[in-house]
Amino acid sequence: MFSLFNISPDNMLWFYLAPVLFFGPVFFAVLWNFGLKNIFYTPPEYKEQRRLEREHADRITKRRESKAGYYARAEHLATASSKHWVAQAVFYAAFASILGLYSAWPGYRYSEPDTAQIKLSLSHPGKRVEECHTRTREELAKLAPNMRAKLECARERWPITIELTLDGRVVFAGEAAAAGLHNDGSSSFYEKFRVPVGAHTLMVRMNDAGPISDFTHKLSQAVELTGAQNLVVGFNEDGSGFFVK
Repeated sequence: MFSLFNISPDNMLWFYLAPVLFFGPVFFAVLWNFGLKNIFYTPPEYKEQRRLEREHADRITKRRESKAGYYARAEHLATASSKHWVAQAVFYAAFASILGLYSAWPGYRYSEPDTAQIKLSLSHPGKRVEECHTRTREELAKLAPNMRAKLECARERWPITIELTLDGRVVFAGEAAAAGLHNDGSSSFYEKFRVPVGAHTLMVRMNDAGPISDFTHKLSQAVELTGAQNLVVGFNEDGSGFFVK
């Protein structure tokens, strides 16, 4: 009968195999329960934890890529904005240079150095077409109290005729009707003439009393004109008549 305690060279193999066959399954079961099974079969909680870890890692990677893309876009926008400002600066500098060039060149002269200007500028009301009528007491009595003006005057005025001569030569001769709907305003003139420089005799005449009258206002004056001078001929309504300055 075989006995473990009766060891002989024939049963030496069983001496080594018996503990392995007996304790091997136990030891394997212990190792299996304490972690060996996790090598072959991953528990669901481990799978869930790994999935969460992967999602967390993916979010971190996406954030890094998003930041990198943001910085790249910001850098691109900054570069584009810089180019835009540089282009604007170049455009405005060129525009300002053109303005500066044409403000100083080519030269412009308002008048030739050997000429002067005479300017006729005046506004004057002509005489009334009809003389004012002084109402009698009977005429005043027929009117309403607020209408009893002593003088009755027509509104229409004569047109003004102007003649300007220089050294006996007529430079301007014209007529202007009275302004207003009823021709009861002033007649206006604004004329400019280029004349040579030097000494001249200037004469200006005006008729404001109708076609049957001669010139009612006159002025004759010697003037010395210099280059680019502007001589103004006007009329004072204070009774002094024409003036030259």
